[in-house]
Amino acid sequence: MNRVLTRFMFLLITGLLAFGSVAGALAQDASPVASPVAMETHGIQIADMDLSVDPADDFNRFANGGWFDRTEIPADRASWGVFDELNAETKDVQLAILGEQAASGELQEGSDTWKVVQFFAQGTDSATRNAGGIDPLQDEIAAIDAITDEASLQAYLIEHSLDGASGFFSAFVFADLADSSTNAAYLSGPALGLPNRDYYLEDDASNEAIRAAYTAANIRFLMLLGADEATATASAQAVYDLEKQLAAITLTREEQQDFTNFYNPTAITDLGSVYAGIDWPAYLTALGISGVDSVIVTELGYLQGLDAIVQATDLATIKDMMKLQLMWFAAPYVDAETYDIYFSLMGVALGGQQSPLPTEERVLNHVNGVMGEAVGQLYVAEVFPAEAKNQITVLVDNILAAYRERLEANPWMSAETKAIALDKLDKVGMKVGYPDKWRSYDAVEVGETYVDSIINGTIAEAKRQFALAGKPVDRTEWGINPQEVNAYYDPQNNEIVFPAAILQPPFFDYQADAASNYGAIGYVIGHEITHGFDITGSQFDAAGNLAQWWTEADATKFDELQAGLVAQYNAIEVLTGLTLDGQIEVGENTADLGGIQNAYSALQKDMATNGDPGEIDGFTQDQRFFIAAAQVWREVVRDEALTTQVKSDEHAPGSVRAVQPLRNADAFHEAFGIAAGKPMFLAPEDRIVIW
Repeated sequence: MNRVLTRFMFLLITGLLAFGSVAGALAQDASPVASPVAMETHGIQIADMDLSVDPADDFNRFANGGWFDRTEIPADRASWGVFDELNAETKDVQLAILGEQAASGELQEGSDTWKVVQFFAQGTDSATRNAGGIDPLQDEIAAIDAITDEASLQAYLIEHSLDGASGFFSAFVFADLADSSTNAAYLSGPALGLPNRDYYLEDDASNEAIRAAYTAANIRFLMLLGADEATATASAQAVYDLEKQLAAITLTREEQQDFTNFYNPTAITDLGSVYAGIDWPAYLTALGISGVDSVIVTELGYLQGLDAIVQATDLATIKDMMKLQLMWFAAPYVDAETYDIYFSLMGVALGGQQSPLPTEERVLNHVNGVMGEAVGQLYVAEVFPAEAKNQITVLVDNILAAYRERLEANPWMSAETKAIALDKLDKVGMKVGYPDKWRSYDAVEVGETYVDSIINGTIAEAKRQFALAGKPVDRTEWGINPQEVNAYYDPQNNEIVFPAAILQPPFFDYQADAASNYGAIGYVIGHEITHGFDITGSQFDAAGNLAQWWTEADATKFDELQAGLVAQYNAIEVLTGLTLDGQIEVGENTADLGGIQNAYSALQKDMATNGDPGEIDGFTQDQRFFIAAAQVWREVVRDEALTTQVKSDEHAPGSVRAVQPLRNADAFHEAFGIAAGKPMFLAPEDRIVIW
């Protein structure tokens, strides 16, 4: 049950996905809410607005007040917004499809669709899961209990490298940061129980509350494993103290924004001099990594400091940490009692949820996690129209053209750097809807229990990826399922990706007016393109290789512009005493700025070619553009979830994304006559334009 890091986990850790996606980490799968109203027409929805509000006073309320008034956060949700609404609709479609497939009686045993149906049936059989409790984990727990010394600890980590606790590090295979055409083997740091290192190292009231909830959950897990309360309490505290030491020697979140900090190629024969606590060749061989003579260490300082911590830590504490790693992984897939412990932290403490999602939705999420493209193939066959793919391609081309014009006119970048930036822009690729070739899940086996099946699926994917070490990168692969409501930019492929599920209203409606589409999905498209030129994407060249292609003077100017953006967002308070971290969010906020400004330029080009349709529902195309931009970020969120997002996510909250990027645009002020002294006014000298 070692959670070996797959491509998607690496994207999250290094920022390729966290910095490159449009939706934040809290954009979870959704359950229906009883507040939606039918679409009145195509494009922006007047019923979602509050026309009694002056847009210069509160633009978010003006654009979304009607929706706010009729929307409540469901008890099983931490937040509710457009992403959640679309996820709910998408989940309903998937559940209906799986129900039809299960009832068809025509599935070929062993086929991918048959496996999906079997996984789903096992997961939704709560009676069997509850009767089994944590019995499926007992063999792994016994294997950890059998560890008696450093030698047997090392043996466990090697022998159980795929199906056991991860311990102190994880390996994965991913495109080489310096040569994006070749897959490299990577070695990374610990799987911490809390969202990031700051929860261990920064002292404030909210962090202390989360630590307490985490420790309380660990106590319950250890008691479930047989410890008495006193022993479990002492052990849970010891595990927390160990994890805090491990967190302290990992990269800071600011350091993670510099990809050169991740890139430490090390010969396998030299790994023992960095950390001698394991036989590295044997460990990598057990994982199935071969054909390479070096690995890329992403947390070099961590690995160098690990031995001292391990030597100073009681073996019993290390074993307890590993048992808890297993419990946190397996809890969603076993019985209700174990899941309740998991939910007390992940749902209640971190998200403020009052109840968990319905079982069938949670199970669908799990199945999508291990056999996502098998479900996705069924989904797109049911719902994705060819018109959507054709029109979104045109929109992307138009925004790329507008982006090129803006780059050519960029006032702060030198001709030398600008030429390279234009070349990178010209080589931006695009994936829309779904993969041209679907992934096969032949290696996935249905297990005797639900958790066994999940483990089998996870191990099959890990083995598939480990076997790719040293081989060419398949650039046709997708890093997201087509049924996910999201989008992303991949700097190593230099491409933007838009799955089918996001290409529906209110993001995109092929029958809507241009302003509604450019303000909604156009904003997202521009956002993803800008990720190629944000704090992380700008570290990669047109071929997707980690490279410095900026002149020193241009890099300095870019840093100065980003510093202004950091300061601007640092001043935004979203709850009493809770302000944004502009530095951690700078990549996403830069992308939001570039997204709205380039999408607006593309709309102007579109109207110059195709004509201005004039006012619709009393609003000009410029006004409708900005209303649409705000409407896709409408959101209501619990305080706990908002706090977690600010502390752990690189995306600003929806209430900020709906307004702040717009305030930096001259056209926004002109469209609504926003003058000095109004809350939405931002002085011209304070407006930031980077791309």
